[in-house]
Amino acid sequence: FFCVLSHLRWCVGALLGSPRSAMLAFVSPQLPVAAAPLVPAGTVAGSARPAQQPGSGSQLSPAMIATALAAAGAGLRQRRRSLPASLCGHALRQQHHQARLLATARRSFDVLDAPQVEGEQATGSVRPRVRFAPSPTGVLHVGGARTALFNWLFAKSQGGEMILRVEDTDMARSTADSEAAILEGLKWCGITWDEGPDCGGPVGPYRQSERMDAGIYKEQLEKLIARNKVYKCFLTSEDLDAMRAEAEKNEQAFVVDSPWARATAAEVQEMLGKGTPYVYRFRVPQDQEMVVNDLVLGEVEWNSDDLGGDFVIVRNTGVPMYNFGVVVDDAQMGITHVFRAQEHLMNTPRQILIYEALDLPIPEFGHMPLILAPDRSKLSKRHGAVSVSDYQKQGYLASGMVNYLSQLGWNDGTNKEIYTVEELLESFKMERMSKVAAIFDKDKFKWVNGHHVRLLDDDKATEMIGAELVKAGIVKQASGPFVRRASTLLRERVGTLAEAASELRSIMGYKFDDMLASPESKEWVDSGAIKETAACILKAKADGALDAIGSDPDVFKKLAKFIGEERGGVKKKALLAPLRLCLTAFDHGPGMAIFF
Repeated sequence: FFCVLSHLRWCVGALLGSPRSAMLAFVSPQLPVAAAPLVPAGTVAGSARPAQQPGSGSQLSPAMIATALAAAGAGLRQRRRSLPASLCGHALRQQHHQARLLATARRSFDVLDAPQVEGEQATGSVRPRVRFAPSPTGVLHVGGARTALFNWLFAKSQGGEMILRVEDTDMARSTADSEAAILEGLKWCGITWDEGPDCGGPVGPYRQSERMDAGIYKEQLEKLIARNKVYKCFLTSEDLDAMRAEAEKNEQAFVVDSPWARATAAEVQEMLGKGTPYVYRFRVPQDQEMVVNDLVLGEVEWNSDDLGGDFVIVRNTGVPMYNFGVVVDDAQMGITHVFRAQEHLMNTPRQILIYEALDLPIPEFGHMPLILAPDRSKLSKRHGAVSVSDYQKQGYLASGMVNYLSQLGWNDGTNKEIYTVEELLESFKMERMSKVAAIFDKDKFKWVNGHHVRLLDDDKATEMIGAELVKAGIVKQASGPFVRRASTLLRERVGTLAEAASELRSIMGYKFDDMLASPESKEWVDSGAIKETAACILKAKADGALDAIGSDPDVFKKLAKFIGEERGGVKKKALLAPLRLCLTAFDHGPGMAIFF
């Protein structure tokens, strides 16, 4: 009913020629359509530029948004009280939907005067601002790299911005070396950012420890204290353990019901006088429905009664907890979209409560599928390498890594599996994200990477494969005719660069008996073709026919012609397959001329 009513009022406002009135009618049906300006005529709040008149494309000012938000909220609360219980959920969903529209309108106002990206029309549309916020307590894992990649693809495919923020409030485990390793891993993958701890930006600092020192979280905490949204809690870990044990004894869910939520000022002051440690807990409202239109999962709904009671937002050390810090940072950095793994889904309702308590715009959320091991357990070191740097050391290419990670939970609706970065940027749509967990398959990863090895141009292949041959002691320099020919051969045969040296050794120094016993050789051994071919090669060698190897590009053609004549003009396959087996131990591969 309310959706229909809102839509009708939107249409009326649009017909009357006032986009502003139409928006206000949509988000706040109790306001008069074509209402008088909510700011002094002729100006826009917070700006010296003239305000556009209704009907001429006027925009919402912050004052107008605030007034509409207050009126919409009050009207919906009044309507909810007058509704039967069966309709309350619909009213709540409409209330959340209207609040999200107002938040979007507020962000739209903020970017009206922002510089337009190349090719973007000055329509006042919101350019996405996303963030990747790792904790510097280890290396960059493939799961974190995929999260960063999807955020980057979403932002850059739409002309948006990527922010890198370091969440280093775990003082005991956070290190500068870990931060450097994470940044290096991202750069190796080709994932860039517009603002961050290394390059700065207009909404820094970009390390939470520095933001804490600047008093950013304290300022927001004081707002919550003034609004009675939080309280000092002196419960000890022993107190909480006892409460948890009591709940288990009664077969009840454990819900934090702190007596300090109802303590008098005198009781609190007494504890402070004793120097008793305390945390700040957020007052969770009772029976509040929260609905999020998740960009991956669709509509997700929570009730505040299911959150386990009042939760801690500031530790007894003064360090902000994750849910508090991330809300403050995302809001102050203007983040419009939060894309993260589904393991963070249960943080979302707590964060929404904090957003609302601070009157901050709520970003769009998208919770991406987890990455699991082949046995569907959590991916860990027991399944092999899990960090980006490990795979880099194993000879995987950055382009192969990016390609494979992009396929873990996303596809473009086709059977295409091999992508360049440019193709990913062109194809990426968040609507194509899967809801189900993705399986990390190392064999598939190597297969994808092998395609990217083969996509290397000749110069790059020579440089990268040559470096592996130098490392293995096969050659002294990663250049020259031999390295170039070897790289041409090897990039058709390897899945990773690290396999190049062993593969070359197997080609150049294979065991003849093993070749004769291989399934590929059986047909030619049984027919005698291998023996005949080997005898011809030895005769050509004795006659000096192979002396021109390296100087005459036609040596192989001459050798093949000679063997064909000696064997009585056999057909092409019967000629070349035994010859290739004798020279390389394989019956297939690139053109043999590259050897000579």
